[in-house]
Amino acid sequence: MDGYIDMHCHILPGVDDGAQDIEEMKAMLQIAYNDGIRCIIATPHHHPRRGKESPEVLRRQATILRDAAHAIDEKFRIYLGTEIYFGQDVIYKIKDKQILTMNNRDYVLIELSPSDTYDYIRQSLQKLQFAGYQVILAHVERYNCIAENIELAEQLWDMGIHLQINAGSIIGESGRRSKKFVKSLMDEELVFGVGTDAHDTVRRAPRMKKAAAYVSKKYGEDYMRRIFFGNAKEMLKKIRKDESR
Repeated sequence: MDGYIDMHCHILPGVDDGAQDIEEMKAMLQIAYNDGIRCIIATPHHHPRRGKESPEVLRRQATILRDAAHAIDEKFRIYLGTEIYFGQDVIYKIKDKQILTMNNRDYVLIELSPSDTYDYIRQSLQKLQFAGYQVILAHVERYNCIAENIELAEQLWDMGIHLQINAGSIIGESGRRSKKFVKSLMDEELVFGVGTDAHDTVRRAPRMKKAAAYVSKKYGEDYMRRIFFGNAKEMLKKIRKDESR
């Protein structure tokens, strides 16, 4: 693979509050490709209100997405995961294969409410770790308690939680507070990966080039490649424990 890996993107058509149909999906794909993205992990919501389609439906839509990506470039890679809103039943559902992990690996992309307390966030993520999963906390800059205290982000990192940030937050599209916070995270090298969290072609489009250029200038090419490509690539290659037996 080359180019950027978008590890958080709502591009599957008609399954959540992202791409609403195949035409919007195709337009988002073209925007992503033109912006240097060469791999997308589609992460539809599993959420009480924003969508929770079955894995069968998601796989069917992913095939449509993959065919459209290959029509642009045979090397344009598509993988499937889920952005999982944490609830007390999600561990059971993941183990029962009712919710998809990231590329069928042990990694799970988790979101919670921005207003949740730190104790609740930490305990929820620990439950997933104790169940055997590598946890990625989606768009860490959105959680009010963490964004106000970088030491809490450091605590999660030290626990082994992988922190994902949105490309738009790097360049200020989510506001000055988010930009300042993600800069602090990058200053301390507390970022696992970057995603677009794209939902459409206008307000939340799948763009990474501007953010990557900023990171490359401020933190160096090696660090940019690590968080925009390398770490996600390694995650995609990891083998599930039950596959290695």
